[in-house]
Amino acid sequence: MSEVLLLTQPRDVHAFAVAEALRRKGGRPVLWHTSDFPSQMGESVAFRGTAARTKLKGPELDLIDPNFVTVWHRRPSFALDSKLLHPADQRFAELECNVFRRSLFSIMLKNSFWVNPPDAAVVASRKLVQHTAALEVGLQVPDTLYTNDPDEIRGFIREHGGKIIYKPFQGISWQGNETSWMPYTSLLQEDQLVSDEILRSVPGIYQELIEKDSEARVTVIGKHLLSAKILSQDTTGGRVDWRKAYDELKMEPLELPDEISGRCLALLDKLGLVFGCFDFIIKPGGEFVFLEVNEMGQFLFVESYTGLPLLDAFSEFLLQGRVDFQWDRSQKAIAYHDVREKADFEAAASAARHVSAPVQTIWEGRGDPPKR
Repeated sequence: MSEVLLLTQPRDVHAFAVAEALRRKGGRPVLWHTSDFPSQMGESVAFRGTAARTKLKGPELDLIDPNFVTVWHRRPSFALDSKLLHPADQRFAELECNVFRRSLFSIMLKNSFWVNPPDAAVVASRKLVQHTAALEVGLQVPDTLYTNDPDEIRGFIREHGGKIIYKPFQGISWQGNETSWMPYTSLLQEDQLVSDEILRSVPGIYQELIEKDSEARVTVIGKHLLSAKILSQDTTGGRVDWRKAYDELKMEPLELPDEISGRCLALLDKLGLVFGCFDFIIKPGGEFVFLEVNEMGQFLFVESYTGLPLLDAFSEFLLQGRVDFQWDRSQKAIAYHDVREKADFEAAASAARHVSAPVQTIWEGRGDPPKR
């Protein structure tokens, strides 16, 4: 029986859906709710002489020198209990937890197949690294400016006809007393720019506006590619960023050109990854323009829209623990709708047994942020 370790956190439906699919395929999934560290989880590496011993002990997890065929580096996190620490000490504790955790992931389970290798995943998440690697493998990429220089921003806008798009480096939201803000991809003109002082304070991603026929989401699982066309231009709210139009969005399976398939695989190889979710613009002439690859992107929503057997492919990938895993999409598959009800129930119930991961939100309201 293949054992698979899933690094996750409470309420992560993807992890619980994959775990159930693994069970139905005869595997043994083990969920490590990483946000239990440090308040409810003990994690140790002890070196004595030439031997090293790793111990993980917390709610529903008790492992000594763990050994797994595959490790899914899904959503690792940690959650400090601010009530236990003086405010002046919290930054120090956060840094120590972060350094320890990254070091732990780097040295443990060396003989396991990681999806994705943790050190490679950290580097690959950097937009500048992705952009450089995409050009090196021959993908078409929009003209892009990464900067905090107001003069460069204004010059870039004028160079591209007075209108570009803006993207943040990370999708952290803001929350006030009465509303919240999420930084989606947005159209930007020069008269919309904030003051130079604020522009200098926050580096951003400024990109030429590409005319779209549609968009593509390409999920690469080992050597298998499952692609969907996103009909974003048929929506009213998602023409610039399709994430704003889930309620009216339509997708359909897409036959990806061999040239683009090969370059997707080449990019993952260059970045040291074995899994990734690619986003492309498809221009009116049919050209594919690369936007980004998410090293741990969501994929079950694509199956919900298109029926593509993503859950079956991914769970088989973890069970076999190899990039060139054998899988035939024409065979009877375990579908997301088969496990969804159980996964939703288990994901919701996990919140009562484990520490919730910190919400990636900046509080801008009056007073203290609301208790979760």
